[in-house]
Amino acid sequence: MPGRICRTVDEAFQAGWNESCDHGTDPGECPQCSLTDGEIARLVILLSPMATREPPIQAAA
Repeated sequence: MPGRICRTVDEAFQAGWNESCDHGTDPGECPQCSLTDGEIARLVILLSPMATREPPIQAAA
């Protein structure tokens, strides 16, 4: 998506996911491009305030 502004977290994720690897391999298999578990955990914390939360389910009376 060159030149496009991502307006949602999902769009930003998809734009990064679709980007090709600069090292000539599948980005999921590339040791230089893939994220470590620690990096993923930090991203979850960073992006969690942007996630939409579903309203709580109320118990039937």
